[in-house]
Amino acid sequence: MVISLENTTKIFGRTRVIDDVSVKFPSGIISAVVGDHGAGKTVLLRILAGELKPDSGKVIAKSGCSKGFSWENGGSVPKLKTADLCTVWMLLYRNFDIKCFRSMLSEGGIAENSRFLHLSDAQKSWFSGSLLIASNADIMIFDDPFKYLESEMKVRFLEILAETAKKDKTIVVSSDEIADFENSAGFVAALNNGNLVLSGETETLLASHRLMPGASTISPDFKVIGPVLNERLVETTDEVGRSATLKEIVLGYVNGSSS
Repeated sequence: MVISLENTTKIFGRTRVIDDVSVKFPSGIISAVVGDHGAGKTVLLRILAGELKPDSGKVIAKSGCSKGFSWENGGSVPKLKTADLCTVWMLLYRNFDIKCFRSMLSEGGIAENSRFLHLSDAQKSWFSGSLLIASNADIMIFDDPFKYLESEMKVRFLEILAETAKKDKTIVVSSDEIADFENSAGFVAALNNGNLVLSGETETLLASHRLMPGASTISPDFKVIGPVLNERLVETTDEVGRSATLKEIVLGYVNGSSS
């Protein structure tokens, strides 16, 4: 574990946007933070990044770790050129990998002296993600970097994230689309209305859940999690019903927490 939240709550007005959340994000794999729009993902990431202070609870990070945050819309200064922004990041991160950065810009079709303001939304996302990956920070936090990327670039970005995570980095990525992480996330945390309804390693989650027909009799030995369309998600390692996808597991927990 490199970074975690412990009994963390954030309140805006009368709304508990994050409600008593405790979760540990491992290093070496991609950690996905998923949930519907408004579930609290961005606020959770901003707390992790230190951009927001929780009203209660705390963020625990390994001593001496560097940390970086990439916003959904780029979060950079529009009037600056991409080369200027690169210079700023090189000053902030002493291990900034300029070769990696230039390679990613090339893949994204972005000229080094472009004005950030003139980039497309997809290029802004790719550029912002490139800065964070090249920073070599120990903890990298990405707020929905896929929103404007076409499928081919999304797949490539996930490949780069997976390669980066293997360097003992903690990679935390949010998205509204659970399917984005079906073949890439090693750890999943799911939010619903500010509550953490599920967290765990993907391999363990897939091995310990099954989907049963809605009308079938379910053994009392199985824990029923929640409905998924016309089926029910149950927690068991027995070979019953059918295997569940990661998306179906998350939906089962979200639906179960809402009922």
